[in-house]
Amino acid sequence: MIKKLFALILLPFFLIGCQSAEEEEFVFPEATFSMSSEVVKVNEPITFEVKITAGEKEVDDAKVSFEYWMNEKADEEHTTIEATSQSGGVYSAETTISEPGTYYVYYHADAMDMHLMEKYEFTVTQ
Repeated sequence: MIKKLFALILLPFFLIGCQSAEEEEFVFPEATFSMSSEVVKVNEPITFEVKITAGEKEVDDAKVSFEYWMNEKADEEHTTIEATSQSGGVYSAETTISEPGTYYVYYHADAMDMHLMEKYEFTVTQ
């Protein structure tokens, strides 16, 4: 009887001790956007890039695209291009723009069941 009672008292301690001490707390993903230049010339390549991290970890399994449009034609047409993974949590896409003006770009990143997006402005000149 004492052995059974002793076992019942110690059982919770064994169960608690068996839980993983390395359970990680969820860290929200973050994105850092950059582009080859904030001022680009007509018909010259421009590269959009976003680096996605979650704490110290690089996120290499995200789905990323870039949506851009000319300010004067915001209601008419937006162009979306898919990004490719460059490794190290970096995703990029390159395009050329044939008309000068002020443009906006959003990156869209689906990472860790979350959607990240932010808007940036850039200029295309002659």
